Amino acid sequence: MKHREKLFELLRGCVETAQESFAVEEMIRKVEGTMPPIETVSDTQKIFCGLKFYKKKSNNYCCAVSLHRFIWMYFNGEIPDGYDVHHRDFNHDNNDIANLELVTKEAHQKIHAAIKSTRRPEKKSTFTCAVCGREYEAANRGNNAYCSAECKKKSHLKTRTCEICGNEFSATIGSSQKFCSESCYHQYRQRRETKKCPVCGKEFKIHPSRKKIYCSTKCFASTVKLREFRTCAYCGKEFSTRINGDQRFCSDECSRNARRVREIKTCPICGKMFSTVKSRGNKYCSPKCYHESRRKK
Repeated sequence: MKHREKLFELLRGCVETAQESFAVEEMIRKVEGTMPPIETVSDTQKIFCGLKFYKKKSNNYCCAVSLHRFIWMYFNGEIPDGYDVHHRDFNHDNNDIANLELVTKEAHQKIHAAIKSTRRPEKKSTFTCAVCGREYEAANRGNNAYCSAECKKKSHLKTRTCEICGNEFSATIGSSQKFCSESCYHQYRQRRETKKCPVCGKEFKIHPSRKKIYCSTKCFASTVKLREFRTCAYCGKEFSTRINGDQRFCSDECSRNARRVREIKTCPICGKMFSTVKSRGNKYCSPKCYHESRRKK
């Protein structure tokens, strides 16, 4: 039969050594006429068509292919994509062709899932939903804080007020969303405020979030050489720097020393006092308190 010839070709393609090749060819010569019986060597080993099949953790006997699939292909040809061979009596040791049937993978999974559910019934308990307050029954699987996916989604939302129109909207906790709609967002982007250039005195418009000081590159360039005196933020000594620069310390040594200055702060979440480097601006004593503050926003 054609399907039997294809099965033999499959076996020939799985051999790796000369001994395996010899065994496969000998098996093909023996079974070209009739199908030999399944020989049980031990509880974990069976021989069929000269091939040894060993029992795996899945309880199936396997070689290059599972024993029950091999037997099905021997009688019926190749197994179509999306199909599995099912043991009718759920006994993986009974690989007789009469005990095998071809089913879709989806149906195969449902059959075994139904058997598992009857073998190990799940214990259910009563829980109260943290969002809507409704009582519900569920299996003891760890996180049972919400009665539905909708309530779980609501728990991650917080009501905020749009900075443009003042309408309230829901946003995910921890997100930076400030506007209720695309329209309000574009209105915010189009906002402009008037500033006065400190060099030429000309007024110009700019978005409030931008830190531009000068009306043009020309005015900015004219201030590069201008200098002013400032007081060092660490030692108090006066030093000269560019008028449009952001230098705060008179030397690199003062800058390094300022970064080492520590201060005592109180955590706003747990109330614990902790020591931190002043320049870091830490508000919380630990990552745990930081994440708790993000959830409350």
